[in-house]
Amino acid sequence: MTDGVAVVRPRRIAWVEGPDACDLLHGLLTADIRAVPVGGAARSLVLDAQGHLVAGMAVARDADDAFTLVLDPPPAPDGMAVISAHHVSEDAEVLGPEDTRVLVATADLAPALVGAGDLQVPGAIPGTIEVLADDPALVARERGIELAADPVLEALRIWSATPAIGVDTSARTLVQEARLDDAVSFDKGCYLGQETVARLHYRGHANRRLARIALSAPVPVGTQVTADGREVGTVTSVAEVPGHGWTALAMVRREAADHADVDAGGTPGRVLPAP
Repeated sequence: MTDGVAVVRPRRIAWVEGPDACDLLHGLLTADIRAVPVGGAARSLVLDAQGHLVAGMAVARDADDAFTLVLDPPPAPDGMAVISAHHVSEDAEVLGPEDTRVLVATADLAPALVGAGDLQVPGAIPGTIEVLADDPALVARERGIELAADPVLEALRIWSATPAIGVDTSARTLVQEARLDDAVSFDKGCYLGQETVARLHYRGHANRRLARIALSAPVPVGTQVTADGREVGTVTSVAEVPGHGWTALAMVRREAADHADVDAGGTPGRVLPAP
């Protein structure tokens, strides 16, 4: 994939502040929030009570009792609604979300962005950072970074098999199906949806998974994917990836193993292994 990618993208931003802010977030989110140092940040998820994905986010610790949350905009569901709904007696204030824009940049541009913006957090796409600023495009210009078009970042997302929550996932998608285990701490105590995530991690396996599919030509989102004549999934995202050709993301059943030949609406394809 292309090096040195930077794109301005919409996000939502929210804040949780107060003496019980850490405990509130630690008890709801999948990451070990107590382990995030002041000035640090971590990727996390918010789930529903049954362990289904609601939203992904970056959680930045501004102070011992103050956090900034950076979330995806629609069509991703509003993860702050879940946090607000479970905020009952804690001495904490939940503010937002508000719409904002960030500079998403690949890690090789990080040296040029040291100290840039108001806040920097790990990006949703592995190997990226997100810079919050009043004018992220101006930040890029001031640092001599040329902005790329949205399709370049979309190709990077698809090649890295990073799901767009609300696009590649549904209200019934589990963490392991979306391959988002790296946003989960399996050492912390309980959190919302923890029982389902832990049971699947320690005792079972997902019956389907988000997979990359190499295609011989583009296909529309919503195209059914079949293997040996049986439907195994549906295309949810597709892009032309530089150096790799047309690539799709699809939530496919286990029988569509890595390297399996598949058909997407009459277009030949092959299931690629996880990156």
